[in-house]
Amino acid sequence: MVLNILQTASLNLYRSHGAFKLYLLSFILSLVACLSLGILTLFSIFTDPFTNHLHYSQSIINNIIIFQTLGLNGLTPLCGYIADSKGIWILSAMSFTGYIIGFNMILLVYTTGADHRLMYLSFFIIGCSHGAFLFSCLLNCAKSFGRYYKTLSISTPNVMVAFSSFLQIKFMSAFLNNDSDPNVNFIHTLKFFLWSLAISSFVSLIACKLTDYIEFFEKEYDHSEIEEFSNFETSPLLTGAGIVFHSPQGSILGSPRSWYVDDSELLNLDDELSMLSTSTGTNYNDKIKKFSRDPLMYPLIFCCMISIGATEFFIANLSSILSNLQNTALDKNLQTFSVASTITRFLIMILTDYICTRFGVSRLTLISIIVLSCALSHLYLSSAPMNSVNVSLVVSLNAMLNSSVFTLFPAILASIYGIEILGTTWGVFSSSSIIGNLFLNLAYSFDFVKNCASITNDEMVICSTFTFFISGTVMFFFGLIVFALRGKYLSRAHEFF
Repeated sequence: MVLNILQTASLNLYRSHGAFKLYLLSFILSLVACLSLGILTLFSIFTDPFTNHLHYSQSIINNIIIFQTLGLNGLTPLCGYIADSKGIWILSAMSFTGYIIGFNMILLVYTTGADHRLMYLSFFIIGCSHGAFLFSCLLNCAKSFGRYYKTLSISTPNVMVAFSSFLQIKFMSAFLNNDSDPNVNFIHTLKFFLWSLAISSFVSLIACKLTDYIEFFEKEYDHSEIEEFSNFETSPLLTGAGIVFHSPQGSILGSPRSWYVDDSELLNLDDELSMLSTSTGTNYNDKIKKFSRDPLMYPLIFCCMISIGATEFFIANLSSILSNLQNTALDKNLQTFSVASTITRFLIMILTDYICTRFGVSRLTLISIIVLSCALSHLYLSSAPMNSVNVSLVVSLNAMLNSSVFTLFPAILASIYGIEILGTTWGVFSSSSIIGNLFLNLAYSFDFVKNCASITNDEMVICSTFTFFISGTVMFFFGLIVFALRGKYLSRAHEFF
């Protein structure tokens, strides 16, 4: 019923306004949906209620975190495959269902004191829902508006997720913590997350279906605005904007001929979209085979793996790192990381398309420089005298790299391997961070026990030099490799990126 109404409304809007404004609407809907994803960085709000009310030990809480992480990152390649081969909207439907089940299970366990293993399952389901929901928003933004603004469309959802944490904290403190009973406040918080995430998932589903309908209209009537914008690269801020904003009504955008659409052709639109998806399955499989067999893919994925792994390892262990440096300003450095991360994502979002087009600097060059800079910060941390280490600089460079990977790498993969399989390619790349993170955390544990825990910290340099020397060296190596091979990657793409 809702989708039938959406079909009819989409057709009427397409007739009167053309595809550009509908793609913009779909893009905005996905961004609005992202405003509920601040929970990704707010797990700490669960710790006190679980400890005080359910009497969970720290090991149980750590296991809950592990199960949520497995759901969030472990199923990312599957989410990418589903999005590319079956449809992005399915991820939104999955997340909607998962949030309903997961949060109701948490409420059940919290109010009845049921077995804590149900809590493991509920957070695994919620982690899967987070991954599916985030992917649906990211991919729909790229699919709908990426043809006009490549980096803007991919990086904006990440900025919105970071901003949503601030909004949700303010909202909860203002409206959900008014009762004197902390258990009542926590139940209100759970219900807030349940409804906000469920509604946002439904909004994301509408946005994804809207994009599907617009693409069908363009293919059905043998026209695409991509032609007016030089395919996937050119920005309306640079060229071609007049074609969109001054296109005469009653005609397809940018086309001199008038057009008419028979409403009856839309009666089986979902069936036709399904047939269209099936007919492109062979092309999808061919692209996946080429991607998996491409030897140039491996330097990129190793660079991504060590970049995300090293930066996430760094921020997760920042407290112990600062204690080794005899620096207790954890809150200050966390704020530095947050501010640097937000600023980096914002600058990449608004400037990268312009810099790449205006000055001919590729995204591969930008990411390589940032990887090399962060690698040098790890080597610097492993060798500089403790009393002269500029911690804020190291924290800022790690924040810059972490933000850059999540905003630049999807655009790079879309340019090299195609936006049609971006869900699969970025899913494989982002999930590889589990390996880098696990490896460095194991190395740090060994390093800490051997060199930090058993001696007093009166050395000239930080006691965990081994870990940071490894992370810095590996990052520097793959940063150089990607920089040296950037010409080969650029030759794979249809246009400069």
